[in-house]
Amino acid sequence: MKAGCAVSVMLMSAVDPYPTDAGKKVVLAGFVEYFRDRLGPRDVHYLLVGGQPQPEFPITLHALPRPSRKAALAAVAGRVPTGRGTLQESLLYSPEVSRALAETLDRIGPDLEIYDTIRMAQYADGAHANRQLCYLDDLFSERYAAMLDAGDRYPDVKIRPLGNFAQHVPGPLRPLADSRLPQRALLRMEAALARRSEDRAALRFRRNLLVNDGEAARLAARVAGRGAVDVMAVPPLVRPPTYRERQYRGAPDFVFVGLLSLPHNEDGVRAFLADVWPTVLTRMPAARLRIIGRDCSRELTETVARCGGSVTLEGYVDDLTEVLRSASGLINYLRFGSGIKLKVIEALGRGLPVVSTGVGADGFATGAANGILVADQPAQFADALCELTDPGRNRAVSDGARGQFESTFAREAVFACYDQAFALG
Repeated sequence: MKAGCAVSVMLMSAVDPYPTDAGKKVVLAGFVEYFRDRLGPRDVHYLLVGGQPQPEFPITLHALPRPSRKAALAAVAGRVPTGRGTLQESLLYSPEVSRALAETLDRIGPDLEIYDTIRMAQYADGAHANRQLCYLDDLFSERYAAMLDAGDRYPDVKIRPLGNFAQHVPGPLRPLADSRLPQRALLRMEAALARRSEDRAALRFRRNLLVNDGEAARLAARVAGRGAVDVMAVPPLVRPPTYRERQYRGAPDFVFVGLLSLPHNEDGVRAFLADVWPTVLTRMPAARLRIIGRDCSRELTETVARCGGSVTLEGYVDDLTEVLRSASGLINYLRFGSGIKLKVIEALGRGLPVVSTGVGADGFATGAANGILVADQPAQFADALCELTDPGRNRAVSDGARGQFESTFAREAVFACYDQAFALG
């Protein structure tokens, strides 16, 4: 960094962090808030691929072009077969974007460059490696491998691997990702290519950041002995409203929160309604489940309709305070996935007990003392939900949830971790 001078930072992404209505956006918005707090808005630059000028953006925004369809398909044809990039990297690559990035960096002259996942890391100029970091989010290779494993273990699983990346995929190619045989072939190929790109990033960048401690350790172990690596986990900045004491009085009311276009969320809700919810209703006929999240598929809508009045679809809710304040617990019934689940952090911040599978709780401290009950079998999951309807038990798990949030995910704790990760001093 420049001794005694102002420091400038560049973040490059294909994701607009606003509105913060998806987990990835929450993480990026947290980075923006941190750098704006530490450096001021003029010295923090956000380079948005496919973006448009936005007068209300909180830092300096630079709109870069989106790769044309022709350029994206050419990149797929030229890079995927040679192992130079994944499908997702290739669909976001073009020489035009590379030139626009170089010109923007020449004007800015940043002291720190941060590239959002391997999709943007492919644009980093190795000549400036000493000032470059890569935010890997989670390990895409493990995400795809988990989808394949889930398909083997659960015959009913329906995987839509594109999720919210579908906007970057040419329309004619999208059906391939949703048809089972080509889907599995694509997932196997993408998992192998992503692993290669992740390993390259670990060896290439000054520091690599993930949101999950376990994934950070596994990536470092994968490339051990191949060169110097610096891999670190950083918590996302989730800002629930000012804490208000919970008003739980024993009603068997539960809530699921999450973007329903994400494959692990849709599958988790469908599996929960099939495997766990009937048992809960048998034991607690008055039980209710509120599903909050946008982009619900037609199939999931039909599944919910067959549950009668015990389950409601409520779409996106801007303020979850009242919903979560009175609920018995958050349901996080995930059968596959990777990374760390922001919905769990949201619940911890509000003191809402969480009942999760082990997959969904990856990256968190678990147990009643930490606010997260873990159960992987349907009967055990139902038991955990039923026991949370005891107000005393609920209060104890709620206190554990708040304790974990304050020690790990509160603003001061997150910013202290970012100070170490980004080393602005």
